[in-house]
Amino acid sequence: MKSALILRSSVFSVVGKWFLSLSSIALVNVASAIDPQAFVQEHCIKCHGKEKQKGDRRFDGLGIDFADEDTAYDWQEILDLLNLGEMPPEDEPQPAADDVRELVSWITGELEHAYEIHKSAEAQPRLRRLNRREYLNTIRDLCELNMDSFDPTQSFPPDERFEGFENVGSELVLSDYLMERYLEAASATIQKAIDFSPRVRPIHETFRPDDFTDRTFHFRPQVWFEVNVDGKYLDVGHGDTKSYRVYARRFEKGVPADGYYTIRVRAEGVGRINRYDPKLLGIDLDEPIKAEVLVTDPSVGYPGRRYNASDRIVATFPLKDDEVAVYEVRTWMDKGFVPILRYANGPQPIKGVLTRIAPKYHAEVLPSNWRDGVAAQPAENQEVYLSDVYEGPRVRLYDFSIEGPEIDSWPSKSHVSIVGPGVARADQVDVERVIEKFATKAFRRPVLDAEIGRYLDFHKNRRARGEDAELALKSTLTAILASPNFLYVEAPLDDALAEDEGYSSQWKQYALASRLSYFIWSSMPDEALFAAAEQGKLSEPHELRYQTLRMLRDPKARAFVDGFTDSWLHLNDLGAMPPDSKKFKEYHDRQLKPLMKEETRLFFQDILENNRDIEAFIDSDFTYLNRYMADLYQVDGVKSDAFERVSLPNGSSRGGLLGQASVLTMTSNGVETSPVVRGIWVLENILGTPPSPPPPDVDPLEPDIRGATTIRDQLFNHRKVETCAECHRKIDPIGFALESFDPIGRSRTIYQNDAGKIISKVDTSGQLVTGEKFQDIGELKELLMERKDLFARCLVEKMLTYALGRELGFSDRATINEMTEELARRNYGLADLVELVATSEAFREI
Repeated sequence: MKSALILRSSVFSVVGKWFLSLSSIALVNVASAIDPQAFVQEHCIKCHGKEKQKGDRRFDGLGIDFADEDTAYDWQEILDLLNLGEMPPEDEPQPAADDVRELVSWITGELEHAYEIHKSAEAQPRLRRLNRREYLNTIRDLCELNMDSFDPTQSFPPDERFEGFENVGSELVLSDYLMERYLEAASATIQKAIDFSPRVRPIHETFRPDDFTDRTFHFRPQVWFEVNVDGKYLDVGHGDTKSYRVYARRFEKGVPADGYYTIRVRAEGVGRINRYDPKLLGIDLDEPIKAEVLVTDPSVGYPGRRYNASDRIVATFPLKDDEVAVYEVRTWMDKGFVPILRYANGPQPIKGVLTRIAPKYHAEVLPSNWRDGVAAQPAENQEVYLSDVYEGPRVRLYDFSIEGPEIDSWPSKSHVSIVGPGVARADQVDVERVIEKFATKAFRRPVLDAEIGRYLDFHKNRRARGEDAELALKSTLTAILASPNFLYVEAPLDDALAEDEGYSSQWKQYALASRLSYFIWSSMPDEALFAAAEQGKLSEPHELRYQTLRMLRDPKARAFVDGFTDSWLHLNDLGAMPPDSKKFKEYHDRQLKPLMKEETRLFFQDILENNRDIEAFIDSDFTYLNRYMADLYQVDGVKSDAFERVSLPNGSSRGGLLGQASVLTMTSNGVETSPVVRGIWVLENILGTPPSPPPPDVDPLEPDIRGATTIRDQLFNHRKVETCAECHRKIDPIGFALESFDPIGRSRTIYQNDAGKIISKVDTSGQLVTGEKFQDIGELKELLMERKDLFARCLVEKMLTYALGRELGFSDRATINEMTEELARRNYGLADLVELVATSEAFREI
């Protein structure tokens, strides 16, 4: 008789309400006296039969032939429900513990056989094209291009997602429209990478106050507050995030070539300490005045006083008060880009600020026809302007210079990497050698002779049609970048061609190298990984482990941190419903969205790099904050704009993911919180037990939850709908615990309406479906910690989905079980989990 691990291969430490100990029932004989169908008939059919199908599940016709995938899947669902303690419901007659034990054992044993049966049926090649992020990273590494400002994917349609993941092959379809965009992107890439033009001459330009104005005389403006009185300095008083900034008009052609430039700003902060009421200014005067340097492409849009889609912030300088100093930044700029200066944290909009200040502090500047706080046009004979007497905070700019590009060698690094060193003209290029070298890197495997021949013929045809040597070469390389062999992560070979050239078996090594590099780097393999594939080493688990750990230590592994956190935690949805600009002004003024993401990413990176226990995601004694995030959390002692690791006090509600503003904001609707949305998020992404979707015939909960009744009252009434009650008793309690945070993640203890009137206290207590009660988020975390194995399984599933780039199937259950068990044996280290995924049989199967 074959024995089987029960409880999903030791994933759970309890079974429902019977609290069965793993130590006492670790292994049982699959043979069982219990009649599984009779058990289901007695305990399940009332709620999941012909008359009623709670959770959209029906088991009255359930057979026991596990070779049928639908039957096996239904029994898997029953096993899951038993393990979670959700079946039978607590208000129904309960089966004997021995019966449950025997049924769990029988299902588990049958499922082990079923996994193997269905594994071969599900095993089939799965094509997956590069998503936008992977495409950009691959272009960067393939052509050795700086991508700080170059983005050939801007016109690509958004990548479709599967449960938050943007790299699932079934969703990444290739349309005619996208193929046209790929051709455009490939052409733009090759055009930028290859440059046969003469060496450029570096520039050294210095711009003074008069260069930043479009007038030929000095002026004292009333509204936009860019004051240039005598040409000695320019005062900038406005700090609007997307509009007003200063730009050197005479530098309209921008920098002469791609490269690194040094930008120097000579400036000071003035007026931070003043006699005005800070509320009238609407800014935090405890902060230093900050000058922000941007670079932008004027061909995309006018660079001054207007948001430009190509804007890129390259530096933010805290200015000294009333002390002139030079501030310097070295940054990459693409050809034609221009530098911009902005008052990063100044009053906005400045017109409203000036309108509030003038009546209270500077009545002498008000026009005679001032009425009811509305500014009229100044009189023609007005002698005193507000800009003459204004004492508020300003950036005082004396001059602004730019020097570069830095050119150590010419042509560029990208040019040399493709056409080789010492090639001054296109007609000197060894076309066949360039095609072979470029296609091998682009296809991420040795290129076949037949493929080289096709591209050589293509090049010859272009030349025969009259194209010059440079254009024909670029057209050929563009065609390589439009090939499925480049656009797909593991593009299958032409079997006949590969067989003719004796290459069919070796292809799998290179395919595995690509799978690993796109898992950890979201980009193509490097030379070391290529070499391991060429030597046939990647089929050896110890080599795969070595390469995985090596790649995790590389800075490019930050792509895994960003990509996986965005996918698993749905951070790619952050900002989809931005918080109300009036109720949550600080979110917009301080540009908190990227800061919220950065906290979570740095937190994840810390756990990964130190191989910490994954329980830190549930609760931790640290996080990463800068001054703005610390202010949001009311954490003292953080004064820097840069993020730093911050220790949290015992019992802090901020420990773990559930206290982070990224998650809390993403699970809100921009106006108010929803316990339902937050509860579902925890079930899906922490416990891995998502509820069934709501029935189509049930009206959704009204979004207005701050009326005469509390949210608890409304959800209580909602649960009176029978079809809603089953799921909401799982969802709502968890969501209530997170109500101690508002829509942007600030702590709160009361609900208030828009007028500031207190409606009710926040009640964070609840009870899980398994009976455990909690009073607040701290106690909820303790209960989640008791379900650590459940969380581990969820994280295994999420990471395996991300690594494979496909939806997991029924047969993947066995892999998930094994990996979850091994992760527990390794004390739940996050880096260990990455290694387990990369060395798993599922990952190595090509």
